[in-house]
Amino acid sequence: MPDLTNIFIELIIALLAGTLASFFAMPLCKQLGLIDNPGAAPHKQHARPTPLAGGLVIGMGLIILILVYPGLISGKMRGAVIAAAIILVFGIWDDIAGLSAGIKFTGQFLAVGIAIYSGIHIDILSKATIPGGSVVAHTLNTILTVFWLVGITNAFNLIDSMDGIVAGLSTLARAFVIFVTLASGQPELTPWAAILTGISLALYFWNMPPARYFLGDSGAQTLGFLLAVLALLYTPTTKIQGSSWFAPILILGVPIFDTTLVVFSRLRRHLPPFEGNRDHTYHRLVKWGMNSSRAVSLLHIIALALDSLALIAMSQPPILANSIFAFCLVTGASLITVFDFSEKFIPQPKR
Repeated sequence: MPDLTNIFIELIIALLAGTLASFFAMPLCKQLGLIDNPGAAPHKQHARPTPLAGGLVIGMGLIILILVYPGLISGKMRGAVIAAAIILVFGIWDDIAGLSAGIKFTGQFLAVGIAIYSGIHIDILSKATIPGGSVVAHTLNTILTVFWLVGITNAFNLIDSMDGIVAGLSTLARAFVIFVTLASGQPELTPWAAILTGISLALYFWNMPPARYFLGDSGAQTLGFLLAVLALLYTPTTKIQGSSWFAPILILGVPIFDTTLVVFSRLRRHLPPFEGNRDHTYHRLVKWGMNSSRAVSLLHIIALALDSLALIAMSQPPILANSIFAFCLVTGASLITVFDFSEKFIPQPKR
């Protein structure tokens, strides 16, 4: 097991690196035109022009940390960082110019291709007895990998509907990845989990209400992609796979739920599924009567509960662990039904 003192030191250094990068990012945003103006889109209701600095903070923070810890870039993580850099570049381009969905997906698929080439992929079907043998199993694994990485990347981007939501969810998820990797015998992932937790904390400090800067597509997508990669690299060696395979799904349960709700709701109403609108979980909670801060806090509390359930389930027999997961799925499906069919939660139309 890695030295907990070293992990704590790495987290503190990452937090300081993220905070330092924040100060450098502010003037750079103005030079690049990374400013989000009020009313630029129907769902943008902020009061004043705000820098879109999230992606720059992540990028510069990681550069600082790699200079301090050159050994971080090794093995599969080298490919993960290169792939994340592509997500970051396309995200910054989108924040500046506003890209079409086709160009956005092109960047994401390019990044996913590099990640898969680096050995980052789902492998749950390799030993399964299915028609077609290993070729079909490998193809299905690749499809699932693409779906997971692209899905989680966009889920974090979609749920970024209010100050502090994504940065808070990212901090909680990565903190639990520290515990999960420690408990499952994967110490090589723990430093990355600690470092990304530190950067997420720095982002949360600047992005919590009232936000001094926004994450932008570059920040939200890069956070989501890196977390999705860590989830794929999580292959516990000291835990029963039948009790731990769904841990990443629970840890990322809130953004997965929000994306499922939004896509289902928009398709049901014949609306574009990936166009910005005020119909996310946060907006529905506010429409129900919650104030903004309580709605954000509730989402973070639910994420904390799901993270805790994932950690608990890992130590349970497979039947009990999968029952916990099934309960979460049924609860999520029930909430989607309530949120999208009850008058109290009907999305506000665009203005």
